[in-house]
Amino acid sequence: MAIKDKTVDRAGEKTIENSTEKSTEKLTDKLAANPFLVANFAPVADENVISDLAVTGTIPEELEGRFLRIGPNPSAKPNPKKYHWFLGTGMVHGLRLKGGKAEWYRNNYVLTDNAARDLKREQLPYPRKTHGGSVNTNVLNIGGELYALVEAGALPMKLDGNLQTTAYSDFDGTLKGAFSAHPRRDPVTGELHVLAYEPGKKHIDYLVVDKAGRSRTAAQVSAPHQPMIHDTAITPSFVVVLDLPMTFDLVAAVSGKFPYLWNRKQPARIGLLPRSGDVNSMIWFEAPQCYVYHIMNAYEDGGKVVVDVVKNSTYFDADVIRRGITPPVFVRWVLDLPTGKLSETQLAEQAVEFPRLNDSRVGQSYRFGYTAQFTANLQFGSAYKHDLISGETQTHDFGSGRATMEPVFVAKTNAVAEDEGWLLSYVYDQNTNRTDVVILDAQDFESAPVATIHLPVRVPFGFHGNWVADSDLNAF
Repeated sequence: MAIKDKTVDRAGEKTIENSTEKSTEKLTDKLAANPFLVANFAPVADENVISDLAVTGTIPEELEGRFLRIGPNPSAKPNPKKYHWFLGTGMVHGLRLKGGKAEWYRNNYVLTDNAARDLKREQLPYPRKTHGGSVNTNVLNIGGELYALVEAGALPMKLDGNLQTTAYSDFDGTLKGAFSAHPRRDPVTGELHVLAYEPGKKHIDYLVVDKAGRSRTAAQVSAPHQPMIHDTAITPSFVVVLDLPMTFDLVAAVSGKFPYLWNRKQPARIGLLPRSGDVNSMIWFEAPQCYVYHIMNAYEDGGKVVVDVVKNSTYFDADVIRRGITPPVFVRWVLDLPTGKLSETQLAEQAVEFPRLNDSRVGQSYRFGYTAQFTANLQFGSAYKHDLISGETQTHDFGSGRATMEPVFVAKTNAVAEDEGWLLSYVYDQNTNRTDVVILDAQDFESAPVATIHLPVRVPFGFHGNWVADSDLNAF
């Protein structure tokens, strides 16, 4: 018996029954030459509202909220010669958990101007302070509201509790320019710390967003070569600034290609910016010639600052991957303030990406981190738990043909141990061409899942996600 899903017709706000046996790859015919448009990178065709989800195991009743993630999903047929994974129209996916049940799964386009045009829908309310473009990289609670985020220009976009995009947002007029896909929340103050950049601007804005969701510019850091800065980290004293050789290229941008290119002539450096915003007191360190998308964490250790990153030997690009490159590696950089030197130690043998930790340890010393397998040829797979004191790495193998996306740690209420909680992830199963949401006990990492929620649809490989508890939202 075929499982049915419910696809919402946004024009008439009615519900239409569609068999999940119907192809969800309408946009991907003849696109096999581009690895970002085939298999589970390929876009899905439908926006869904699905309830009565099948579950294996027991969903912890304590988990009440939304498990969200986002990624690119072209809203019009892309040119396979130019399309890059980073440029696709954003689509947000969400699973609602409450009372030990999976209430619904939904997926909706993030309705930027471009998406509205492609989908023949009305554009959303202003303001427009920066250029448009896809908003496809992260989805986060800011000031008790849900936002879809991206870097390099487009404003955040507000979502309602059903993951519908409601407006562009400049945080009530307090955001003066671009934002970032990777804010870091200080668990002590509740503030978000943000590094924002934008094509054409030869500086980086250091922003601080308070618990009410209002932004202020704390500093501007000169960056003449206009680097791509995907992530940052904080310590009690510093904001970590990754000034690495990914440079804005106007020719690529005008041609419709990904506008940031690997620049071997540009020195790599890492800056420690005081959280006060005192640019004159900023400390720079020469870094390895590499690119870093993601930092797991940073913290201070006496006269040193420790920064744990996933290091890529070169720019992540489909053409480069075909020629073969060194896979990403999890390393520790120790920045010695008295000497001004950086040292590097490899933390794991596995090829990994999308590092996460218990967010209550952000900016502080920590023991455990979590990653997803991600090889140089775009293969996702197992999840890993890294013990950064013992050096042990545990592996959770989800089974043959099954691959996890970014794992997200959710602490238990009144947890004492750092790893006392669950690990949630979207897991693609190529055997069924569908996706499950898997819940692991983080302290029993290699054992069978606590629960597996079976989605009758496929969630494409994407970027980032988060658990947002009901208690952290204003009124959904």
